[in-house]
Amino acid sequence: MKITKTVLLGLSISFLACQSERETDENKPDSLTGTTSVSAQAVDERFLVVAGHSIGEISLGEDMQQVSAKLGRPDFSDAAMGKAWGIWYSSDSTANGKNEVAIYSSYRDTSMQVKDVKQIRITSNEFKTRDGLATGVSLEDTKLKIQGINKLYAYLNEKKDTVVVYDAKKEGIGFEFLKGKSIALTVHPANIALNQTYLTLHPEWKLIN
Repeated sequence: MKITKTVLLGLSISFLACQSERETDENKPDSLTGTTSVSAQAVDERFLVVAGHSIGEISLGEDMQQVSAKLGRPDFSDAAMGKAWGIWYSSDSTANGKNEVAIYSSYRDTSMQVKDVKQIRITSNEFKTRDGLATGVSLEDTKLKIQGINKLYAYLNEKKDTVVVYDAKKEGIGFEFLKGKSIALTVHPANIALNQTYLTLHPEWKLIN
């Protein structure tokens, strides 16, 4: 089922071409550090990334039934052993590039009754933190904003390009870089490494280190 602008609410990448005018508020807490920053950018709440907490209107720990009510059925899903990825593609995606929202979920507890959000991954550069971290930002600039970011591993993708994964474990945010620019951003629980609960999103990619 293709997702629509109405169902996707603020998280929908279909909204990217028609955002409302943003209001400036320089006194809001920085999304990574939780401290006030006069240099913080005004970001539409529908596209705000908060490390260790949320992307747009989807939050870590949210019941997947609530997510489904917001997003509808995913365009692609992969599940195994109670863990799953659901991927929603932008309605304006093309064969050469698909902006996507991907959500990793698993059972909340041993009762195995409720699945909740464990990680949220996006590829659109419309989503960003208050200090400007988003896809398209260079590795050098990302390191300047997050001191604790570390390389986890690297993959060869389907085009044989090298994708390098970095993670800021303490803050709860990870990045994938291709040719020095971020191509995806993942929010996960703070102090839990990106790959600690990670179900492989691209099993066709070859791990090289």
